[in-house]
Amino acid sequence: MIGQMISLAFALLGAAAVYGTDVFFCVVGRTALAHVSDAALVETMGRLHEVADRRMPVFGVIGIVGALASIAFSTVSWPWALSAVAAQVLWIVVYRSVAAPVNAELTRHARAGSVPADARALQARWDSVIVPRVVLMGFVVVALAAALVRSAQ
Repeated sequence: MIGQMISLAFALLGAAAVYGTDVFFCVVGRTALAHVSDAALVETMGRLHEVADRRMPVFGVIGIVGALASIAFSTVSWPWALSAVAAQVLWIVVYRSVAAPVNAELTRHARAGSVPADARALQARWDSVIVPRVVLMGFVVVALAAALVRSAQ
């Protein structure tokens, strides 16, 4: 029981870090970026992705590995943890297929000091999946919290 609770706590913290980041960009980032120049958008988002794409995966790994580990310890909360893993995998599919290529393109332009003619279209593509990402990670956080509560009973 203690191992399961510890692994769920780590899973919840990892998922919550990703969820919070996505919520911030969904609620604040999109609106703020709509009011800056194309050059500022490319420089800001390119540099943010340059750093985030190296550092944020650790939180996703903690979320998935923690949830998977909790399943190994689980007798009652494994359905919640398994649902959380499935949602995280779906989040990764959405991220890798839509957001990651945009991140790479904006990072490349930020490093080169250039502004692509389709800068707004690139950002719009990235924005098109932020709400689904928030919903998926919100579900993950709720599922992991439910698993943690269930494991404590």
